[in-house]
Amino acid sequence: MADFGPLSEHLGYLLHRTEVKLIARVAAELSEVGVTPSRATAVIYVALHEGCDQMALGGALGINRASTMKAVNELVALGAVERRPGRDRRSHALYLTPHGAELRTAIEAITTRADAINFSVLSDDEQVAFRAMLQKLHDFEPRKRSATGKAHKSERTP
Repeated sequence: MADFGPLSEHLGYLLHRTEVKLIARVAAELSEVGVTPSRATAVIYVALHEGCDQMALGGALGINRASTMKAVNELVALGAVERRPGRDRRSHALYLTPHGAELRTAIEAITTRADAINFSVLSDDEQVAFRAMLQKLHDFEPRKRSATGKAHKSERTP
């Protein structure tokens, strides 16, 4: 890895660089079925939440309304997702098409294989520990601090 001085020592930086490398590997594999990692994630979400609307999909993916619409439009054009009438006149319910169901199967196989390859450097026990650590980091909500680094007054103990 390139040397970026003290930045190279930051765990967050190393985690990001590792994620970029791993996602690039998965993206190369997913390109064979015509989707990006983001679109693959959207296909899986729609499969697991049939009838969801674009707002729910965007919220789950952490993307804005315009990006969600673009993703859905691409998946519709690919023949993977179809829009049906939603709970009101302004919303659409999203469903996988038969092609989308086949695509889901391919995505799950590709990502399972990629995960096995990407993490084969770790023992089974290390993978379990790593998953637990990542989940802990994901779930962590740090206390809010002021610009001076002091805890917000609502968090100070009397």
